[in-house]
Amino acid sequence: MTIVNLRLPAFLALVLLVAAACRQQQQTAPANLELELTASDTVVGETTLMLTVRDSDGKPLSNPGTLSVRGDMSHAGMVPVFAEAEDATDGVFSLSFEWTMAGSWLVEASLERPSGDVAGETFAFEILTEANGNAMAPMDHSGMDSAPGEASAVYMRIKNRGDADRVIVSAESGAAEHIDFHQTVIENDIARMDALESLVVPAGETLELRPGGAHIMLAGLREDLRSEDKFTLRLQCGTGEVYDLDISIADMQMGDLDDAIEFGDLVFSNRWARPARAASMTHDDMPMYSEGKDASG
Repeated sequence: MTIVNLRLPAFLALVLLVAAACRQQQQTAPANLELELTASDTVVGETTLMLTVRDSDGKPLSNPGTLSVRGDMSHAGMVPVFAEAEDATDGVFSLSFEWTMAGSWLVEASLERPSGDVAGETFAFEILTEANGNAMAPMDHSGMDSAPGEASAVYMRIKNRGDADRVIVSAESGAAEHIDFHQTVIENDIARMDALESLVVPAGETLELRPGGAHIMLAGLREDLRSEDKFTLRLQCGTGEVYDLDISIADMQMGDLDDAIEFGDLVFSNRWARPARAASMTHDDMPMYSEGKDASG
């Protein structure tokens, strides 16, 4: 059994890799609680997460409340994993979980107390591949090294009703300093992010930007992206057209949005982005719940 539990500042959680043999990180403990999250395995596949809840004297709580867990890779283009547990034994929650990819993970634990108060912490894990024991290959972040704070990703569907391919060549927004097109590539259970020069929407087809696939990466956030808020994203086509789009911020978009907007032959719909915090935002301010090629659909 491998148990991990490491400590590092919140703003480093997105960029530092940690040894699987180390104990796993805790960020920003609640004032009167101590939370410790461990995993039975840190290789791709099924695992058991165990969250221990102690009071300020270090004693396990007999009735800590209910637990919700969200696991996400440190790069915003991946698909998150959710789990819940309603009962704890001697202050310890045990719940089944799955590491779907190798690489750096952030696990957000949200504990709802019987009083209705919510305590939350974020934990970092480094997940290895069972086959070869290697961590995730380095990602191409295209300028993100100089962009502290969290990153976000924008997803949408772009339908081309015309007879000619349309190529989206750039994106910009007042919400972020760096905006790039990325494609998630998975080889042997190892994920990497390849930079894309453009997004191609073939004639008569639909390009879907989605978690785990092609997406628009936002880094160096100038403002906090909070659930249920919106921001404006400007896309430019290779033929010169400009499209200003309202992007909704959501924890995870599970269904279709009623937000279709037409610009000539192109129809943009299901436009959303993940919540994220700017570099100056503190952990307590962040709600626990509230990515040279072309991509074609």
